[in-house]
Amino acid sequence: MIIDDAFFGFARAGSLDGKIQYPCILDITREEQIRVSGGCLEVLGQKAIPTEETGRGNDTNLMNPSEWVAEDLVIIPDGAQLIQRPRRLIERLSEIRNKHGMGRLIYLQGVADPYIIPILVYAGVAVFDDSTVRMESGKAISYTIFGRAKVDSPRIKENLAFIQEMVRVLSQAIRSGTLREVIEKYQISSKAMEILRLLDNDPECERFFPRRTPYIKANSLESLRRPDLVRYREYISSFYTKPQGKNVALLMPCSARKPYSSSKSHKRIIEALAGMRNQVHELIVTSPVGLVPRELEQTYPASSYDIPVIGQWYEDEKLMINSIIGAFFRNNSYDRVVAFVDEDLEFIMGQLPENSILVKWDRSDSSLAKLRETVASIISGLPQQGRINPKMEKYTQIAEYQFGNWISKYLVGCRIVKSYNSEMLVKEGKPVLVFNEMIGKFTINKQSAQWFIENGKFLVEIDDFKPTANIYAVGVLSATEDVRQEDEVVLHHKGQMRGVGIAKMPSRAMVDLKKGVAVKVRN
Repeated sequence: MIIDDAFFGFARAGSLDGKIQYPCILDITREEQIRVSGGCLEVLGQKAIPTEETGRGNDTNLMNPSEWVAEDLVIIPDGAQLIQRPRRLIERLSEIRNKHGMGRLIYLQGVADPYIIPILVYAGVAVFDDSTVRMESGKAISYTIFGRAKVDSPRIKENLAFIQEMVRVLSQAIRSGTLREVIEKYQISSKAMEILRLLDNDPECERFFPRRTPYIKANSLESLRRPDLVRYREYISSFYTKPQGKNVALLMPCSARKPYSSSKSHKRIIEALAGMRNQVHELIVTSPVGLVPRELEQTYPASSYDIPVIGQWYEDEKLMINSIIGAFFRNNSYDRVVAFVDEDLEFIMGQLPENSILVKWDRSDSSLAKLRETVASIISGLPQQGRINPKMEKYTQIAEYQFGNWISKYLVGCRIVKSYNSEMLVKEGKPVLVFNEMIGKFTINKQSAQWFIENGKFLVEIDDFKPTANIYAVGVLSATEDVRQEDEVVLHHKGQMRGVGIAKMPSRAMVDLKKGVAVKVRN
């Protein structure tokens, strides 16, 4: 029986029949792990049955290899051939998920290449065998962290230890939520990079990718294509609506310190805008995130990334930033736009509306004085706005980003109440959402749960019981498609609220599996 302990997108870590931890490398010399007898394939004590060919054309063995199906496994033979066609490999893995669900582990035979295994784990393969390792070791090839090396004698023992340690690190990364960072660091195989780029363009990958991870180490251009960053930029480009009363847009560079407003540079800008911020919408230009409205600076991913800064922008970064800025200003109009940026960011000017103003930011007091003078002159010619509660404005924007624009109507009439170290939104005397400042998101409680049920959002339907602890997958009946791992969710049975919690699996896995924690219940 499969018992999943953790997920990261397609990748999974856990145990099978209590015998072996996955992801894993099977030892082909041990018959209790894998053996072929009389045309029958047996893996970890489970007999596998071959399925009919599903190929198209004459080259079926290469284009659509047959699969062997055991109780808890789907075995893909001829992995060494399939790996040469990365696009077909990804299609094949998707076909298997659609055909067999998440209830079986995928075993790709003959591809224990230490420089491709990490991306295959990321793509959803959980089981490998050591045939490749043994073959290459016999040719006096040694594995190192920098690639293969030719040596003077076989290194079977050392190479097997190398690949087992790699699998251990991958398993740990799945559990800690840092698998994407491991994948991006380990860029040795061109095939692995090809698979990663194909996955990043696959909508199915986004549906499985966690809503948030512990951090984002954007040390390569591959980080630009992370599904969580693409998801955020799509929201800003297509769904974000600027706060009411903010009629002047001010673009500025990011800072190394997060949130940006706690940095020295942003404190100076905020001080220069004193008395005028009520009408100014502050927008931070950054990579790999793109564009961050000030009210979202405490949320993921803006609060959680780190990137090397050299004062120059790669063309891929420029393209990404220009794309999101252009889309943003097509959907959000302002009376005037001011860009307060360094010389290296002036490339954004072509994406700004006509009559936008450039004020060069050189870290000097005189440039700050020029900024203040420019903004004051613009505001003096605009109608005065009514008083806006900046904190309520910020919390409304965060809630819309986290849950969707549908929630804004429910926040009308809410007020902010501080309770111990947290702030919560209270409506009609009852707390409805609590803001977790440490991770920059709202937690749902039972008072607001009905909002989600009414709108069919972030729901997990369970059997007819009252949850008191973790919800295991066996108790899940369905989950709405918007649920991603690490999302706030509402538990219900036939529309009756039963609790709230945090999703610990992709929604597809919750429905398909019988073991493993699907939702961590809060109350």
